[in-house]
Amino acid sequence: MAEHVALAATAPPAPSFADAEVLFARQPILDADSRLAGYELLYRGDTGSESPHAATSRVAASALSDLGLRQATGGAPAFINVTTEFLLAMDPLPFGPEGVVLEIAADRVPDGPLLDRLSRLRQHGYMLALDGYAGQPGADPLLDFATLAKVEARGVGAAGLAVLVARLRARGIRPIANGVEAHSDHDRCADAGFELFQGDFVCRPREIIGHSVPTASIGALRLAAGISAGDEGDVDELEKAIALDPGLSLRLLRFVNSAAFSLRHQIKSVRQAIVLLGPRTVRQWAMLLLLSGIDEQRGPLLITALSRGRTCEAIARRLGADDASAYFFTGMLSVVDALLDLPMDEAIRDLPLSEDVVAALVDRAGGKGRTLTMAEACERGAWDDAALPGLDAGELAVLHVEALTWADGTAAGLT
Repeated sequence: MAEHVALAATAPPAPSFADAEVLFARQPILDADSRLAGYELLYRGDTGSESPHAATSRVAASALSDLGLRQATGGAPAFINVTTEFLLAMDPLPFGPEGVVLEIAADRVPDGPLLDRLSRLRQHGYMLALDGYAGQPGADPLLDFATLAKVEARGVGAAGLAVLVARLRARGIRPIANGVEAHSDHDRCADAGFELFQGDFVCRPREIIGHSVPTASIGALRLAAGISAGDEGDVDELEKAIALDPGLSLRLLRFVNSAAFSLRHQIKSVRQAIVLLGPRTVRQWAMLLLLSGIDEQRGPLLITALSRGRTCEAIARRLGADDASAYFFTGMLSVVDALLDLPMDEAIRDLPLSEDVVAALVDRAGGKGRTLTMAEACERGAWDDAALPGLDAGELAVLHVEALTWADGTAAGLT
């Protein structure tokens, strides 16, 4: 019971999404310093026979007003795809302009009513982003109202990207490089003048020739792997593992005594924390503190690690796995290649990990590997691709949204 209370105290209680009409996935948008600039929201709903604009209206009217954009994005700006029909039908919008960016397709030829609507939205403080801008002449009238524009980076050469960036900047519009899959793509876009980036590159290692990982990072990762591999209920073993790193012991005690836990009495020893909060909770927090120290500049990646681990654990529990906690740690460890900028097999070499965890991380093999693949599909909003006969897409989306909410609250506790 103490363990459940501790987890609840460190993160906002996850709302019940089981009856929600719309469920979210999201993809981060990063600035030039790899800091979070916002999330594009991907949503799922049972649209039935509804038209796309009616479904979009229901998404905004029900989910975004009831769930709350700040909760859906952890307080970061929300980029929301909207259709012309939605903008004309929903007046006023069910959410205010603060922290919202409305994305509209750049290939939509605007007419008078749409341009009038965009003008009024700008007057009320809403930000507009063109999605899929490629220099098409038909989008020129929309540029008068846009603050940002997304450019698909895939398949466009460096010279072509630079032309588009210059054209947008001449209109006072910030360009966003979309579809950035690798760090080489990121560098190509940065050289072309982009300062905002969206894509899977954030979860992938950078290719660096002759790259050596700092000893401290290797030590932290080795300790994290050791903590995650221990017997879940062994207090003595966990206490000894944490004691190997005095800095971790101090950070852990400072953290559990912070306002995030709201405990009545101060915890004075690691053992007391383990007994009071439970080994599972302390293992998770210890691993989080260790991974967060490997590269403190990659906050969005840490949130991905948390939500991925939580999703893996939730799937495992839902399917009756007897070592659900191991699935959590497998999900958390799945980002260490990106943290260390090494291929996964090199990043986890010589770590005290079981064979099934190694197989899951390197080859996505075995039960843990399949669950990890499902969690990654959830991050893309591809719930239908990840669904199983006994775990349908809707339930998967519920598990993932709850994991995102927990991850946001948990990461906020570190600041």
